[in-house]
Amino acid sequence: MKKVKASGFINLHKPSGLTSHDCVAKLRRILRTKRVGHAGTLDPMATGVLPIAVNRATKFIQFLDKSKAYDGTIRFGITTDTDDITGNILHEHPVPWLTKARIDDELKAFVGNITQRPPMVSAFRKDGERLYTLAREGKIQLEDVPLRNVTVDSISTQAFEPHPSFPEATIRVVCSEGTYIRSIARECGERIPMLSSSSHADTTSYVGATLSMLHRVQSGGFLSSSSVKLDEIAAAVNAETFDLEPIESCLPTSFPTWTVDATTEARWIGGMSVHWFDDMASNASSLTNWPASETSRLVAVYRHDGNQFLGVTTLTRTNELDRYVVTGPRVIVDPLE
Repeated sequence: MKKVKASGFINLHKPSGLTSHDCVAKLRRILRTKRVGHAGTLDPMATGVLPIAVNRATKFIQFLDKSKAYDGTIRFGITTDTDDITGNILHEHPVPWLTKARIDDELKAFVGNITQRPPMVSAFRKDGERLYTLAREGKIQLEDVPLRNVTVDSISTQAFEPHPSFPEATIRVVCSEGTYIRSIARECGERIPMLSSSSHADTTSYVGATLSMLHRVQSGGFLSSSSVKLDEIAAAVNAETFDLEPIESCLPTSFPTWTVDATTEARWIGGMSVHWFDDMASNASSLTNWPASETSRLVAVYRHDGNQFLGVTTLTRTNELDRYVVTGPRVIVDPLE
């Protein structure tokens, strides 16, 4: 088995039961390289898209599109200490009367710019420590978890399964980075009051809910439909047919493209000051897809000869007409790769 020396991304299909770090550790062994990282943690129970960066691509994780889409199944009538079905059950009571229409009404409250409380057992940090560490040591309660602001673009119910005890709703959530679907499940269950006629011994004032399934269907430009499994990667590496996704193909399509001539390339890579004019006589340089209303943007940098991707930088348009200056960090790919 040869060591994978190239740089790029993998659209990994994470299996249930593994942490995101477990997946990284397995890929380090499969690819025989230590420089492997992931973009966006998935819970052990969850499946689906986990973007993986290999070698120099790890430097470009920061530029990936952070939007997410999930399919999650909410089980009503049960609450757990982890807000998913893997946790210890805190309360359970049959709610056979619950309808899809009622659930849909409550889910509307979670669309838009919202405030949510992350699960007590999660990778979210409080005072520099992971919540799951604090929870394991008994140092935190749910009400101690700090609130956070997130954006949910849309929620739609994909399926509803009536049940004599614990009905389930499968939802599609399109959201910003850092949104916890477990929190949406818990808070949705808290919004629905129990029927006053209920005589169950373990009745709380609300229905309660927990997440029984989570599948990430999209992370930026990475889609579940084109993701690959760990065993498929291992087989392709052994057969020497494995290819990484090029770094540049994984960057947001909104990035302007800056194609530079040899002189500008040398100055940019060498860390020297770069002043570039859009009306330069050299037709080897060009800037495309720049929004007219903006003065500063991250751009993808390409070599004019062969259009080879060089890296990402920040260009700022000055008050002088058609004059741009490199003002941000220069994240460079080795031109020899």
